[in-house]
Amino acid sequence: MRQLLELAAPSRAASDTAAPRTVLDVLGGDGTIARAVHDHAPDLRDRLHVLTGDLSGDMVERALAQGLAAIRQAADHLFLADGTMDAALLAYGTHHIAPQERLDAVTEALRVVKDGGHVVLHDFDDISPMARFFTDVVHPHTTAGHDYRHFSRGLLTELFAEAGTPARVVDLYDPLVVRGATREEARRRMCAYVADMYGVGAFFATLGGTDARWRLLERYFQHDTYLATLPEKTGFTPAPIVYRSEDAFVAEVPRAAIVAVAHKPPA
Repeated sequence: MRQLLELAAPSRAASDTAAPRTVLDVLGGDGTIARAVHDHAPDLRDRLHVLTGDLSGDMVERALAQGLAAIRQAADHLFLADGTMDAALLAYGTHHIAPQERLDAVTEALRVVKDGGHVVLHDFDDISPMARFFTDVVHPHTTAGHDYRHFSRGLLTELFAEAGTPARVVDLYDPLVVRGATREEARRRMCAYVADMYGVGAFFATLGGTDARWRLLERYFQHDTYLATLPEKTGFTPAPIVYRSEDAFVAEVPRAAIVAVAHKPPA
């Protein structure tokens, strides 16, 4: 999240005392990113305000109940006026936007951002391990399914070009990280976290214990082949690992995301 926010609203010079910038979190749900900034990133909190947007009235109500600034609106039809936001972020669920609505979503994000601001769109490449995990595990083993088309580098480039503001596409390391007092606890907590996060707890329960569940993560989050296809070499961790860090064990499951970064030209 920090990396995405830094792309959306890059750090200014230390001597710059301008007012905090407002970032619209277009697919903000109940305010996860806004809460993360407020609770865990005082340096960002001092220079960024996050406005949470979401189509779900329930999600917006939950954000408001936590004291967060929030607005109910669809990604492809924002209610905000032209040039009112310093930046816009579309992340963590962007592939839920219907293909026929994606150009409108990008165009709207660019519309509400001020001249000189940024629009950042994050998703998992449609040929990535994450996309395969959604297809093979999440879609068949959740009540609502997950039949959504992910983005590709080419599609991101085409959408922003058609919207009138070219974007560069960068690779971003976006891992899941869980800590535990022991190696086994770290693995167990990671498996529980993935099961809960993606709604596949019932399926994971059929796999047996932690060893079997961890093997499934190793199978689906192996990135060697995918990383070899990237245009530039990265230092991304290629497979799920557990390592010692100070007084804890850390379980890390890699995820490689693609991110379009568009800079709206100054007037």
